[in-house]
Amino acid sequence: MTSPTNQDSGSEHDEKTVNRKRNLKPILVKIGLDMIPVIGGILIALFINSLQENRRDQQLLASTLASLSDEFSKNKESIEKILPRQQLFLDSLRFFSENESYSIADIGTKTKGIVLSELHSTNWRTSLNNNSLRLLNFEAINLLSRIDAKREELKDQEAFINPTVFGPPFFKKGKEGMEYRKGMELWMAGLIGNETELLELYREFEELLQNKRYQR
Repeated sequence: MTSPTNQDSGSEHDEKTVNRKRNLKPILVKIGLDMIPVIGGILIALFINSLQENRRDQQLLASTLASLSDEFSKNKESIEKILPRQQLFLDSLRFFSENESYSIADIGTKTKGIVLSELHSTNWRTSLNNNSLRLLNFEAINLLSRIDAKREELKDQEAFINPTVFGPPFFKKGKEGMEYRKGMELWMAGLIGNETELLELYREFEELLQNKRYQR
């Protein structure tokens, strides 16, 4: 049987607990109300920061695409300017393919010289370094990679052609000269083919920009 003293003690404890909770409630409410502006301020700051980052990303992306477009346009003009002369040189190599009396130099003279494209990739390298490509979707990245790979392939082809153009084979005639000319014919055909493919890739890039199919 519980003694009256114990009952009074328990009642007094319960009453203190109730009073403590009653007194604590307004304090918690006040703290909660005071925190609302703080939390709201943090959320607003995060939102503004997100907007600013997004704006910076968009500016970086716009700048990158403008630089790439300008570079590709210049490369495109360079290729389009020399393609007719390269095709004329290739046609002449084929026409005189069985004639031992002509050297590569002779045929080059008939066709106003051998010309190679001057392609730039400065803005592409800059884009890789500034991390702006992370803002592009897979289609755009894939296209840019194909453009760069084709440009590198052309660079390698020109490296094969240069020793012939600037070395003794350039002036060789007879059967040996014919062999050099056949090699030059194959190289020029491959070079023109790759330049034509690169022009098509540049046109795809222009279309991608016009239709805004580049962003994530």
